[in-house]
Amino acid sequence: MNACGFCERDLEHGYLCPGDTLALAARLDRLPRLFVELGLHLAPGPRPLGERVTTSPAEPPLPLNEAVLDLRHGGIALVLESWRSDVQSARGWGQPAVEGGIDRRVMVAARWLGMSLEWIASSYPAAGDLAREVKELEGAALSIVGAKPDRGRPLGRCVAVVDREETPCGATIRYRDGDTRLVCPWCGFVYEATDFLTLHHFQPEEAA
Repeated sequence: MNACGFCERDLEHGYLCPGDTLALAARLDRLPRLFVELGLHLAPGPRPLGERVTTSPAEPPLPLNEAVLDLRHGGIALVLESWRSDVQSARGWGQPAVEGGIDRRVMVAARWLGMSLEWIASSYPAAGDLAREVKELEGAALSIVGAKPDRGRPLGRCVAVVDREETPCGATIRYRDGDTRLVCPWCGFVYEATDFLTLHHFQPEEAA
């Protein structure tokens, strides 16, 4: 038996639990869009009203935002490409070619890792470290861009059976406006819209 490399829950096999695999997939999908948004934050914000502004021709221009520079020119692209290179090496494949502008490099590396998640979760011992570093990248980008993903509101706990003793999963199921199906972040069980009332009906007493 293994433990999830991210949340350390017990796993029968593999290195990343279904919930953390889904979370990693969502982050890899968001990172290229966040990368583009970071470009809008390269320059620092305008001076506060009332701040004295000199008109001297020798005054240096406003500096660029160093945190954005670190993420835009090196950070995100190099981290994703480094993980892609390591995964390809672990699979016995050749090293990937690095082509195109920085925006395209981020998109290509994120998409490739996203398409390889099934193998990463089941066969890559460093899957937890990959998930952790991608989460840190997203957090750093969100601290600048200011957007936060909608986690949804709790609907109840997953009642899907996960073992021979008929133990319910128990993970929190969240609902976002417009959702027509819900996927448990831990066991991966899918609740269709017709199952929402059933999910509510079978909640444990403490959850209800």
